[in-house]
Amino acid sequence: MRVIFDKEKLLILLRDFYELTGLRTVIFDEWGMDILSYPQELPAYCRLIRQTPEGELGCRHCDQTACLCARREGKARIYPCHAGLLEAITPILVDDVIVGYMLLSHIVQGADEKAEWQRARQLCTKYDIDEATLYAAYCQLPRTPYNLLRAACDLLSLSAQAICQAQMARLVQGNPAERLNRYLTEHLQEDLSSEKICEAMGMGRTALYRLAKQTYGCGVKEYLRTLRIRRAAELLVTTELTNSEICQQIGIADYNYFFRVFREQTGLTPQMYRRQLSGRW
Repeated sequence: MRVIFDKEKLLILLRDFYELTGLRTVIFDEWGMDILSYPQELPAYCRLIRQTPEGELGCRHCDQTACLCARREGKARIYPCHAGLLEAITPILVDDVIVGYMLLSHIVQGADEKAEWQRARQLCTKYDIDEATLYAAYCQLPRTPYNLLRAACDLLSLSAQAICQAQMARLVQGNPAERLNRYLTEHLQEDLSSEKICEAMGMGRTALYRLAKQTYGCGVKEYLRTLRIRRAAELLVTTELTNSEICQQIGIADYNYFFRVFREQTGLTPQMYRRQLSGRW
């Protein structure tokens, strides 16, 4: 099965949510990749942070880890982001399957302006952004007292339920692209050669390459590598498995290769990723 999002209807929902709350709302897919948002443009504060490589990486890690935590807890949660703001997230379920997430982002309470700014400033020091410029952008963010944020979070959960009920997200029978994705996901532990994947899919190498290119924008081996690192990142945050055990779980026999590819894709070593993100959540 695969999920189909009705982006036209979802955009109306996100727009209405924004009009009611003044909070930017984002839809993530099951992998924690954003697929829709309203308003589409990031606030100036977040644009400044994402203009730095470290800040962009921090935002990506923050989003993906929030999705992992929402998946593990199975309910809405409010949490601090890496840049000193608050966010809220809830899973989207269709037939008891988590198919994505809704996120409220870029929230400042305004209960203690000085203390909240000092925390944000301290967290963003490592991004080497001019403090006056960052503060000016911070001041532009809307203030949302906690009682309103709590109410918005409750409304977020109801909206996630409405997405299923209104069939704005639905599961459908898989096509070749879905069958390929499911096969790769379910067989990460195995040594998956092109020949083995072709046999399982009932197609030749040329057809497999064409399908992967159309579906993922890259070859099947490259996408398989990405899937394995995503799974490793999830295991690092949600379990106490050793790196060697994680390598076994994701089908990578060579630890040095795992170490190198993980750092290339995330910007962090596995140890750093676990230490930074596990401690935060």
